[in-house]
Amino acid sequence: MNYFIKCKDYLFGSRMTEPSFAPLISKKVKATLFLGLLFTYGVYGKTEAQQVTMHLNKGDLKTIFQEIKKQTGYHFFYDESLFNDLRKVNVNVSNQKLENVLKELSDELPLQFEMHKKHIIVLPSAPKNTVQAQQQYTIKGKLIAQKDGAPIENATISLNGTNTGTSSDSNGNFMLKSTLSEGSLTISHLSFNSQTVKFNSATAGSLTVSLVENDSALEEVVVVGFGTQKKVNLTGAISHVGKEAFENRPVANIGQALQGLVPNLNITFGNGSPNSTPGFNLRGGTSMSYNTNTKVFESVNGDPLVIIDGVESSTGALNQLNPNDIMDMSFIKDASAAAIYGTKAAYGVILVRTKRGEFNQKGRIAYNFDSNFDTPSGLPDILNAYEIQKSGMDRTLWTNGKPNTSDEKRLEMIQKYMDNPTPENAWYQEGNNIIWVANVNPFEEAVKKWTPMQKHTLNLSGGAESINYYISGGLQNQSGMYKINTDKLKRYNALMNINAKVNSWFSVFGKIGFDQTNFNSPYIVGGKGSIWSAMMGETHKNINMPIQTGPNDPLPNTYTDNILAWLSYGANNQSTDRRVSLLISPEFTLIPNALKLKADLSYQPQSYSLNRYSPKFNQIIDSWKYSSQQADAGENQAYFDNNNTNKYLVNIYADYKKTWAEKHNFSTVVGYNQEQTKFNQITNKFRKLISADIQNPDAAEDPSLHTVSRNAYTLAGRAVFGRVNYNYAEKYFFESNLRYDGSSKFTKNDRFVTFPSFSAGWRISQEGFMEGTRNWLNELKLRGSWGKLGNQPSSIYPYQATMETGKAPYLINGEQIVYINPPGLVSPYLTFEKARTWNIGLDGTLLKNRLDVTFEYYNRKTTDILTDGSAAFPSVLGTVAPLENSGILETKGFELSFLWKQTINNELRYRVGLNLSDYLTKVQHYASNTTMMIVNQSNREVMYDGKTVGEIWGYRTGGILQESDFAGKNPLNGNWIYNGAYQGTVFPGYIWYQDLGGPEGIPDGKIDAGLNTLANPGDRVVIGNSTPRYRFGITGNVQYKNFDLDFLFQGVLKRDIWTGLSSYWGGGAGSKWMYERSWTPDRTDAEFPMYGLSVDVQDRYLINGAYLRLKQAVLGYTLPKELTKRFGVERLRFTLAGYNIFEVTKIPTIFDVDQISADYPQKRSIAFGAQIVF
Repeated sequence: MNYFIKCKDYLFGSRMTEPSFAPLISKKVKATLFLGLLFTYGVYGKTEAQQVTMHLNKGDLKTIFQEIKKQTGYHFFYDESLFNDLRKVNVNVSNQKLENVLKELSDELPLQFEMHKKHIIVLPSAPKNTVQAQQQYTIKGKLIAQKDGAPIENATISLNGTNTGTSSDSNGNFMLKSTLSEGSLTISHLSFNSQTVKFNSATAGSLTVSLVENDSALEEVVVVGFGTQKKVNLTGAISHVGKEAFENRPVANIGQALQGLVPNLNITFGNGSPNSTPGFNLRGGTSMSYNTNTKVFESVNGDPLVIIDGVESSTGALNQLNPNDIMDMSFIKDASAAAIYGTKAAYGVILVRTKRGEFNQKGRIAYNFDSNFDTPSGLPDILNAYEIQKSGMDRTLWTNGKPNTSDEKRLEMIQKYMDNPTPENAWYQEGNNIIWVANVNPFEEAVKKWTPMQKHTLNLSGGAESINYYISGGLQNQSGMYKINTDKLKRYNALMNINAKVNSWFSVFGKIGFDQTNFNSPYIVGGKGSIWSAMMGETHKNINMPIQTGPNDPLPNTYTDNILAWLSYGANNQSTDRRVSLLISPEFTLIPNALKLKADLSYQPQSYSLNRYSPKFNQIIDSWKYSSQQADAGENQAYFDNNNTNKYLVNIYADYKKTWAEKHNFSTVVGYNQEQTKFNQITNKFRKLISADIQNPDAAEDPSLHTVSRNAYTLAGRAVFGRVNYNYAEKYFFESNLRYDGSSKFTKNDRFVTFPSFSAGWRISQEGFMEGTRNWLNELKLRGSWGKLGNQPSSIYPYQATMETGKAPYLINGEQIVYINPPGLVSPYLTFEKARTWNIGLDGTLLKNRLDVTFEYYNRKTTDILTDGSAAFPSVLGTVAPLENSGILETKGFELSFLWKQTINNELRYRVGLNLSDYLTKVQHYASNTTMMIVNQSNREVMYDGKTVGEIWGYRTGGILQESDFAGKNPLNGNWIYNGAYQGTVFPGYIWYQDLGGPEGIPDGKIDAGLNTLANPGDRVVIGNSTPRYRFGITGNVQYKNFDLDFLFQGVLKRDIWTGLSSYWGGGAGSKWMYERSWTPDRTDAEFPMYGLSVDVQDRYLINGAYLRLKQAVLGYTLPKELTKRFGVERLRFTLAGYNIFEVTKIPTIFDVDQISADYPQKRSIAFGAQIVF
């Protein structure tokens, strides 16, 4: 039988002189579908050569095909429309090979034949007049800058009317193949105006194109959700940072590189540990969250959504990337641009693209090396042992006390040790008690002055006409600040990006990413607290005890209870954090230059493992007997935490663009999203191991003491999304985004919600009435946006009442009892948080494109925040009260940025930028605080309606009391008589506070906090605000011949800081800075009160937290190309860089300006680097 497949309008179009395309599917796609259909049910047979004998005059094709089938057994597949208007042919062959017969037919008719096993497919062939067009022509050229003739690298060259394109190399050269003997090229580059160039067969081989430099930032192409746009066409609030911000910087992670670069990108540093990662926030306060430590709800600055190469990620993964692998980043700040990402993007989006190769680029090998040397940027200047003892005795004397003989003896023995610091002088005994009198400075003993970090990156990149690649490997080897049991971090990065143009209608991008961080650090048992804070507390241990007893002591060479002994004895944490990213992104061109179908298919496995090694710790504390103060250290223990996260993501979306009448520009994106996250965690704790070196559960004194726990969950999300853009003549702009989003965190009836956004822009500079401003105003655009987004709760199953289990800390009948807590109550009205944001913005370019200006003002109101409710429940409820979607938070702010750039001559050019931003957040409603409390019973600040987040409540300071402020001494007890407002027992050197009034606002003769309510705060008022105000960044780049200098200043113009850190005021090991500025009977004009007092929050001693810091500076020198090319080197550059170089501030030097705390210090760095490209 014959197969006659009637598929006119579905598989093959009618024969035409030029290729045609159906409304949705191109002819080649149709052919592919047809072949797939054929081989789905085709019968396979042998393909040996067949002989044909036929003598036919003016025969039709059907008759010819039937005769061939009869003689050979081959089946023909064809579209009957191919026979329309075909003439009849003569066939006269004897014992000819079938292939030759088919060749003769194809020579006479516009047909071609493809043989597959026992099948012959009949296809239309190209008309005879198009054969010449298939000849390949080579188009070559060079791009140079019109201003100075310098070659232009990384420009995009597109052959108009086709999908063919390439990019220019470092010498400005480009080459591509074309089947057209004449046509036009479009050349585009971020820093130059786009240009269209015509060519013909005579000029195609030697084009030289001069491009005019375009300094307008509005011509930048920035990444947006599921696409890119020119900044001039944007209507949302988006900032962009290029690869130059990350390459060869003296930084350990992405957050350090970004601080100060982007307006209202707020980066916070918890501490300076090598494994600590900065936090990211866009535009300030976002929501409220329950703090499990303080037991109250607090305002939080939530993280933005992070998207890396189109796939959802996290700020942790972002900081784990190799900075040298980043191509660019976009920061989507307002709801109109973020709405397309749905309920995870309520507080902004960070879009990251990693580097790619370029088509038609010769292969390159690049190696980057940086050697950093880090030093602490701020360390406590603690007192020595004698000063600590003496200051305490002085305070006793000045407050109507008298040091006892034990204190005097101790002071004497401390002095003896300091005069002769031998182990025998480090202690003395009173009865059976050891009195330790050594003088240990923990920071000198345990903290390095300089510590190294090295970074290596090797990458290969390049491409042919239809494929490009970027392959990179990186290693970061960083030592921490500890001299003893040094903390060490190693980070491994690998990346492979491949982009292939399979044919004119199909291309695919593939990515394999690997990031692993290994971190080893000392482990301190929970009861000892943080190493850094401990080094300033418990001075009788951490200052007066040596790390080990002396060789001649009763129990020689034994650890003491000094915190450095705990650091030294060997307990250790070893962690591995591994992330893999697998991505394939196919792209189908359904209608050239109009419709594309894209997909992102991603799998991201992540694993984390922690191995804690905690051997038994024998100490000498206050007697010559072995002991262990902490229960966990009284036995050999091991702890293991292993968890795995697997993330699956599918994005499928269509991108359509169309222009009518050269003025109406329309585009739309419509897509579908499906994602799933699976998490599994198992922890094990092994107790009373026989040997700490053998972490085997069976090698224990009592295996029944071991514990194991498991945690697992699955999350899923599903969404459809879309965006519509329209602009008229690139003058009037409109954009709308919509996402219908669902989350498994809610019940089936409540898990899907719809979030819209709208934005519009007006490019005023294009109006006719602005003609008179063209000589100084190049671009001016106004824009505005509004959008509503949802935010998911942080808990996994918030709509379900869950029960917690555990083991009771006691035995019944010799067995440890397992308990189950009663389930909590869940509100039946649980829903998403809602964040509504409106934004107005202005973009301008002035003075011949030399000055770019951007301004933003925004208002973000978050409603339905999940907090404590207002309903009262009985004390016998037996479980926790349900949370309600009742909180309301509002944040307002602005952003302003300037960029000036100028080329002086062929050898000198520079850029200087300034950005300034600010925000304030207010609590509009917190239902639980019906009495408007300022602080709760635990003296913790709480939310209340109208509260400005960051406000500091305190007393108004009157001054420091002097003897003249008293009416003499009480003869009965010797205390000073003070006739001012009562504030407890006071002495000269104490602080006195202003009596601002009682409940009626009238001074009541006492200093107190009243009822701690907004209506009755006693004598306390709002004295400041800890929110950093008016953050700014100043960037600069100067290029002179082969030298270049890049710098970044960053800072805050207004911030109030109150530190209650005990050591700052003289507690524990104290602070020499404070000690030298405190009141004494001989220094009554001192700035601060008596050393070691407990000081209430007050206005006089608020720290002015404003600062200016030189964050980064990089000086580079590139060897001349004519020199390096002799050695086969394309580029060789050396750099000298610094990080956190200096500050101008009133913050005491014992603190880092970004970290006012007693914690692992931030660092200053100096770095030497080299970059070589082959």
